[in-house]
Amino acid sequence: MATMFETDILGAILLLITGLAALIVGYLAINSYLKEKKMYHLYWGISLLVLFVSGVLIIFLNWDVLGNPLVPPVAALIPAGLAIGLLYAVYDDKPWGFYYAIYALIGIILILIAGYVESLQDIAYIFVMIVHVPSAAIIVLLPIPAINKVADANGYYFALGGLLISIGGILLAIYKSTGDANLGDLIFKVLPPLLLIVAVLFVLGIGKTEKWKLAIPYIS
Repeated sequence: MATMFETDILGAILLLITGLAALIVGYLAINSYLKEKKMYHLYWGISLLVLFVSGVLIIFLNWDVLGNPLVPPVAALIPAGLAIGLLYAVYDDKPWGFYYAIYALIGIILILIAGYVESLQDIAYIFVMIVHVPSAAIIVLLPIPAINKVADANGYYFALGGLLISIGGILLAIYKSTGDANLGDLIFKVLPPLLLIVAVLFVLGIGKTEKWKLAIPYIS
């Protein structure tokens, strides 16, 4: 990832707001898991805390941090955690969440290895895709009531958040493959507000959907 792009003041503020929202809801989710042992709250908590850490790193290290080989496997925890949590929430009587957690863990390990093994770096995107694509499909499709009858209309918040974060990932992949500086400048201006909108949608989806509701002040 190029090192020419810095986080402007507005972008930093939006990332900070996103990070604080993710930190608060992530904490509430982990705390809920410790009390009620609902696995989906654990995975959503982990995912949101990783989002918080990612935002903080971008604020202080700029977008340069995305070029670190540790970032892709860590970033994969965000969609993977959200997807695993949804599988646990929707199919609480089946082991699909556990199975997908194993699958995602293997994919994340492969992403990590590919980042450090020079001979694998040209195909590292394949390992990224095997985690991000199915995770995105789960996040976008599973909360839709027409597909999954245990969700209610508030599940659309979750689905829309998944769609938008998938678009963000596609934009980053396009920039990384082309290296176009003008495109990169546009993408890194769009990402902070996009991530804030995504965070808000996920908070609404987690806090308002009856099946898997997490008690969030002023939301639930």
